[in-house]
Amino acid sequence: MDRIRQRQLMLSNRAAFLVAGCGVAAWAPMIPFVQERFMLQEQQLGLLLLCIGIGSLCAMPLAGFLASRLGCRTLVYGGALLLSLCLMAITQVNNLYLMGGVLFVFGISAVLLDVTSNINAARVELMIGRPIMSGLHGLYSVGGFIGSLGVTFALSSGFGLTLTGAVTVLIFIAVTFSSCLHLLTADDVAPQEKVHTEKSRIFHPLVLFIGVLCFIMFMTEGSMLDWSGVFLRQERKVSIEHAGYGYAAFAVAMTIFRLTGDRLVQFVGRRRALSFGALVIFCGYALTVMVPHPLTTLCGFFLIGVGAANIVPQLISFTVTLQGISINAAVTLVNAIGFTGILCGPAFIGFLAHAIGLPQTFMVMSGLVLLVGISCFFMLKTRR
Repeated sequence: MDRIRQRQLMLSNRAAFLVAGCGVAAWAPMIPFVQERFMLQEQQLGLLLLCIGIGSLCAMPLAGFLASRLGCRTLVYGGALLLSLCLMAITQVNNLYLMGGVLFVFGISAVLLDVTSNINAARVELMIGRPIMSGLHGLYSVGGFIGSLGVTFALSSGFGLTLTGAVTVLIFIAVTFSSCLHLLTADDVAPQEKVHTEKSRIFHPLVLFIGVLCFIMFMTEGSMLDWSGVFLRQERKVSIEHAGYGYAAFAVAMTIFRLTGDRLVQFVGRRRALSFGALVIFCGYALTVMVPHPLTTLCGFFLIGVGAANIVPQLISFTVTLQGISINAAVTLVNAIGFTGILCGPAFIGFLAHAIGLPQTFMVMSGLVLLVGISCFFMLKTRR
């Protein structure tokens, strides 16, 4: 394959991850507005957010099938259009049940974008013969930073929710359709699909376990995406226009430490990077909950982003080293299980927050992350 084609494939795949992260994160600063519009308590907001999770679960079995039939490019375009319509509808809908339907479709579109981008990346890795997954996940974090901070800045500047949503959607569509031109089509996918079908074998038992670990980590990301603004608003009394800065702090840390994660892992080793990252997340949650000041809360969110930055990409990289499995199938399964956590997890957090309080729920999340760190410590014990 010539360098021009490789460059085209890489740029389009990077753009796909960027817009996927941006589109999902643009929703985060809007959550406090939705909560106040319908005057929802934590468990009611959690039930509403569950609509996103249900939509994601419905889309999971279809994403891989549609990608092989329609091609990754067509599916990313379709997912981007659906997500844009949902973001615009979120700013306008005043009926709670209709909002639930909008968030259901939002979950479908988010999965189509995320899973299809990962499928495309797995295939491009095979085509160019070198790993690219960690860097692409870093660009997803860049998109999360741009989406959350951009929408928060617009709201803080007095643009209003409707105008902010309209401008966000226009930019989102323009960037997607202009920069994802070289994602793989159905004709590109078909030959590789045949090869993988011939080589596929029964999944290694660790694949499902790694998927569960990724589920917890994505649920941690979901707690920041959907509940950081609520925590700042309710527990730290931050104004609604500035509540989005909580997720922005998390996204900044994810961006910096994920883009530099490959060098970090080479220096300290994958096992230490994963175990120490989990410990940093625990410290971030503890700082967020135990020190009642908005600035220290932002610092806590930043630490959570630092620790979470490289755990999922390195778990995916570890997955492809397992013997006797299809690399493409394993990566797809782990991403599918994990991404369910970022969409279903916030609903669980809402119910738990109603029962024991949001600060205590964050500490429960910190305990789950510690279990991930312990699991990685023993799972990678015999590997360098």
